[in-house]
Amino acid sequence: AKVKGCSFEGCTNNVQKGGVCFRHRAKVKVKVKGCSYKGCTNKAQKGGVCIRHGAKVKGCSFEGCTNNVQKGGVCFRHRAKVKVKVKGCSYKGCTNKAQKGGVCIRHGAKRKGCSYEGCTNRALKGGVCMRHGAKRRECSHEGCTNYAQKGGVCMRHGAKR
Repeated sequence: AKVKGCSFEGCTNNVQKGGVCFRHRAKVKVKVKGCSYKGCTNKAQKGGVCIRHGAKVKGCSFEGCTNNVQKGGVCFRHRAKVKVKVKGCSYKGCTNKAQKGGVCIRHGAKRKGCSYEGCTNRALKGGVCMRHGAKRRECSHEGCTNYAQKGGVCMRHGAKR
């Protein structure tokens, strides 16, 4: 199956959304519902408006926390303290997190491959591997060019394993 190429002149990357690749999506306006409030350019959340203009977003149920809910009624920071149920691998004796089909990767869950024709690498972002256009974020620390690991920073600048 041949994958369509980006419609941006001279680009050979795979199409992601709106007929363009990940690299060119900012240059070509891909339709994202915007806030219906006059003059506002924020992304619409609920009811056609952004959070600033009235979209109600649930807050974390942890006492004193004002962050938005992610999963299980708590924010990302408090999910470990509240024990959000995560399905485990159904293979006998395995404690890994289940992926597709109720099993972990070791016990048969399939990883997505790069959609570029003939490539056997694992897909990272946007259905493609690093060689074919998946972008990694750089460390947010000023002057650092390492890849971000956790929290937007590299290991040298505070990302914990």
